[in-house]
Amino acid sequence: MKSPVLIGGDVRITSLGDQLEVASDQSIEILMNRKIIAIDQDPVVGAGVTPFRWGVNSDYISNDTCPAQYCSGESQNGTVTNQIDTLDERATTIFNPTESPWIPARRQYSVRDLWVHSTKDIAVRNFTANDVPLYGVVALLLQDAGDEPEA
Repeated sequence: MKSPVLIGGDVRITSLGDQLEVASDQSIEILMNRKIIAIDQDPVVGAGVTPFRWGVNSDYISNDTCPAQYCSGESQNGTVTNQIDTLDERATTIFNPTESPWIPARRQYSVRDLWVHSTKDIAVRNFTANDVPLYGVVALLLQDAGDEPEA
């Protein structure tokens, strides 16, 4: 198992027993996302998801003022990638799957969006996520879909 799942929040109870704060349906849906939990609790691959590219520098290396925007790691079901909007505006993120150390070159990959539970596309040499919400995360599962098509 990669790590325990810890969930915290501020739920206050008044002296009359009334709950002042209740988690929204959206928060509960996010916290109960079985695909995301499966990555965190993967019984086969124990290593976590790690940064592979910082998006604000031309050479994509570490930056003290901006956290990593691109992370990936292995899972028993494929390679997980996270693209994080760390900027102060909605973003379009583009990456070449082979930038991740976990993804072999000259292959194509089916791309499954782990938030909306649907297969988005086939990534061959790059993948683009449009309109990533402000401080949002695109969580994708890439699964090998065969040899890269010939040009």
